[in-house]
Parts: sequence; structure tokens; C-alpha cells
Amino acid sequence: MYEFINQGGIVMYILLAVSIVAVTLIFERSWSLRRSVVIPIKDVEAIEASIRAGNAQEALDLCEKNNTAMSRILWLALKNRGVKRSVMKEILEEVGRQEVAHLDRYIGVLGVIAAISPLLGLLGTVVGMIEVFQVISIEGVGKADVLAGGISKALNTTAAGLSVAIPAMVAYRIFEARVGGFVIEIEEHALRFVELLKGDRE
Repeated sequence: MYEFINQGGIVMYILLAVSIVAVTLIFERSWSLRRSVVIPIKDVEAIEASIRAGNAQEALDLCEKNNTAMSRILWLALKNRGVKRSVMKEILEEVGRQEVAHLDRYIGVLGVIAAISPLLGLLGTVVGMIEVFQVISIEGVGKADVLAGGISKALNTTAAGLSVAIPAMVAYRIFEARVGGFVIEIEEHALRFVELLKGDRE
């Protein structure tokens, strides 16, 4: 493995660093974007049940106890339950944008890694091929084993770049879709909560 990395030169070490960042972000986002951390359904149902029972303080306590994206939004709605419906919706939209930004963090970095890794690999290959042609200009084309070894080294970075880019792109798309699904659910729960607080319908 060390030989494989060393043959790729500086570009391979950059790809190694990028791959470490990508793996770290994949594990971090996988942990942070769990449903139990973003929208714990049982907790949301318990908060809504407290509101239906007319116990706003109990609902507030539940929100404070469960520090999740959804509970923070519901807590703000409870704190502002005396304002007009339109004002409450504006407040929830603002805090919702903040929570979505929190869910989205680092996902863009994965997209960047997925985009630049093949380019870095290609750069390494181009540099390697330049070195091969320099050898040809000095040694000629008679030494096939030397040329084959040089070309093999040059292609190592392309393989490494693709190896980093493919999982990063897959993770990026998965996390993007997961956040999109959470946003829709958060909006649905928030709207239903506003209706409960304002007593429009049960």
C-alpha cells in the first residue's frame, strides 16, 4: 500500500488526505442525520398529545428534554403561541431555515470532494505521463518494462481519484435526499402543530 501511494507522488498524498476527510464526514453525517436525532416520532406525538390535553407547560418540558431539530422548532412555537397565526408561521419558517442549514452542513463538502477527486487523479496521471515521455526522450522506446512501469504508476492516481469520488458522490446523494425528506416532514409536523395551538382543528 505504501508503495502504491508513494508511486503517485504529491497528488496521491493529497488524495489520501481528501479520502480521510470524506470518510470522517460520511461517519459524522450518518450519525447526525439519524431519525431519532432529527424527528423522533414518539417524542413529537407526546408533545402533540400534551397540547391536545391543554398542558402547554408539559409540552415545553418535553421539548426542552428532547434536544432535537423538531423539538427545538416546536419549543419556539409554544413560546410564541400567543401571536397571530401568520406571525407564528414566519417565526417557524425562520427557525426552520436555521435547522435545515444545520442538517445540510458538511454535505456540500462531500459534493466538492466527489467533484475534485477524479480531477486530482487525472492531474496525477498527466504528470506521470509527462515523466514517462521524458524517459522516452532519454532512453528511447526500447525498454518496454520501464515504460510499462511508468504508465502503471501514472494511472495509479486516476484509480485512487475514482476510488475516493465514487463513495463520496453516493454518500452526498444519499444525505441530500435524507435531508430533503426530513425537511418535508418537519414542515408537516410544524403546520399541524400550529393548527393545534391555534385550535383550528384537532
